[in-house]
Amino acid sequence: MSLSAWEQQSLDTIKDRLTGSDPELAALLITFTRLTAGEDMPVRATLRARSRRAIQRSRRRARRGRDQVSQAYLRIRSRYAVLAWLLVTMVMIGVAVALSQADGPSACSGSWWGAACASAAPVSGLVFPG
Repeated sequence: MSLSAWEQQSLDTIKDRLTGSDPELAALLITFTRLTAGEDMPVRATLRARSRRAIQRSRRRARRGRDQVSQAYLRIRSRYAVLAWLLVTMVMIGVAVALSQADGPSACSGSWWGAACASAAPVSGLVFPG
C-alpha cells in the first residue's frame, strides 16, 4: 500500500522539521527508515465515524455528570456555612448573656465571677484630674 501525495508531503515536512530541531532524533528516524525500507505498509484500520448526534449526547452526559458533582459540592458547602453561622451565633449569644449577668447587682455572687469581680473592683481614694 503506497502513501498518497499529501501524506508523503506531510511526512517529508515532519522529517525536515525534525532534522532542523533535533539532529539525534533525525538520526534515529533515518535508522528506522533503513531498517523498515523493504517492508510493506500495514493495512489501515478503518474507524467507524460517529454521528454528530452521538457525539453531542456523550458530551451532554459528561457535562451532566460534572454538574451533578458541582451541585453536590455546593449543597455540602452551604450546609457547612449554615452550621458555621449557627455556631457563631450561639457563641455570641452565650457571651452576651454572660456579660449581661456580670453588670447586675448580684454579679459577683457567682463562684467563678467572684474572682473577676474582686480584681475589677474600683479602688477607693483615687482622684482623677478633671
